[in-house]
Amino acid sequence: MALPTFDKKADIPKGFEDEYEEVEGKFVPIDHTAKLQRALDEERAAREKAEGVARKAAKEAADAAARKQAAAAGMTEDELKKLYDKVEANIRAEYDPVLKEAEVLKTENRNLKLRNVVKEQFRAAGALKDKLDDFWKLHGEEFDLTADGKPMVKAEPGKDVAKHVGAICKLRNEWMQGTRAAGGGASGTSALAAAPGSGDGGALTFEDVVKRPERAISAANEQ
Repeated sequence: MALPTFDKKADIPKGFEDEYEEVEGKFVPIDHTAKLQRALDEERAAREKAEGVARKAAKEAADAAARKQAAAAGMTEDELKKLYDKVEANIRAEYDPVLKEAEVLKTENRNLKLRNVVKEQFRAAGALKDKLDDFWKLHGEEFDLTADGKPMVKAEPGKDVAKHVGAICKLRNEWMQGTRAAGGGASGTSALAAAPGSGDGGALTFEDVVKRPERAISAANEQ
């Protein structure tokens, strides 16, 4: 059960003071999940920076040793640079295609695990099929993958993704299926949507469309 919010610090039950922080004049429960994610991000950034410094130092030391050996062998700086350039070109020619392929696979994997999954959640929430790309274009940056490859809300790692999708959909009623956007109750249907056509299996006939064109529009939006 979620902890309550208090107007004053004095109202916080004794022993729970460390579980609260002041936000906009209110004392709210600390989101430990978000804090942990921020700490992990900061630790990862610090580690990557340290590794970068170490790689740079190692490269500079290797370059200095190579120049010293080249000078001892009578090789000039210009000749050493040309040798380096040739080696680098050979390495790039061999590994660039591999790196590009890996990047493509990484993008495809991300699309499968993140973009496609979140778009399906928009669809399940009632978004029109032809508006899924628009939803993703405007709101895709709000989502990311967890370390184990599951979709998450980037700014609130512990938040339920489906709830976040639902909140976005409420702001975009014009992109929702007619029955969902009309607010037809918990089942997501309206009286209009529940009325079947007069054809076989409740299918709409030409006469139904003429008599009730709004039903045909609603039915089309549900496809």
